[in-house]
Amino acid sequence: MITAEGIVGKIVTFIVDKTIGKLIDLPFDKRKKACRSLTKLYYCVQTLDDVTEEFYRTFEGFEVGGDAQAMVHALNNNSYKVEQASNMFIELGEELRSGLEIIDPTLASCCDALYVSKFDFLSFMSNSIEWDRSGEVAVLKVKAPSDEMLNVDLDRQYNETKLALVKGDTGYWPSSTLDDFREQVSTITISFDDIESARRLKAHIDKHRVLLKAAKDSLRNLIKDSFSIEEVLFQNDSHPWR
Repeated sequence: MITAEGIVGKIVTFIVDKTIGKLIDLPFDKRKKACRSLTKLYYCVQTLDDVTEEFYRTFEGFEVGGDAQAMVHALNNNSYKVEQASNMFIELGEELRSGLEIIDPTLASCCDALYVSKFDFLSFMSNSIEWDRSGEVAVLKVKAPSDEMLNVDLDRQYNETKLALVKGDTGYWPSSTLDDFREQVSTITISFDDIESARRLKAHIDKHRVLLKAAKDSLRNLIKDSFSIEEVLFQNDSHPWR
């Protein structure tokens, strides 16, 4: 998941962009439900960002031994945290869908398709770091999505979904590279002496890290500017998505 957080950031930024200006006129009870789903999404993003920062701290702690050793230790020491962060996004799926339905039915329908694909993708990526001890020397295998997945045109999918809903096609599915993620994910093998692969993987994570942080900041600002403390902190509905 740490290698795919830029894709998470892209979708979060898309949600923020399509939500701006649509929260003001919502009834108070609906605002609270929408607020809860967006706030929980923020917690998920924050957790993933925290895991990434821990990965970098571990990497820097072992850097004296070289990039390859530092990468192996950083991945190994934080793999279970990466999986936990991925599971938080998976568990949020139904509530996020219902919260977006309140804000913008078109956005909800579009992101439902994205999130179902994303759900499968998250399940696939939640176990993205694993040891392979089948050979004489144990190696780490890391799943890394291609850059093409970062270039999906979400605005086009939104517009196509909106047109489909206007025509009454409630089952419309905007296809994209996100649906074919298995073909877009490669496996990078890292050993204690594979400096080239370690540096290539770190450059990949560096890029995705920036995208996730930008998405986190935009989502935080949306929540801060759109909701009161009461709406953020106080919920009396234990099943707000129903």
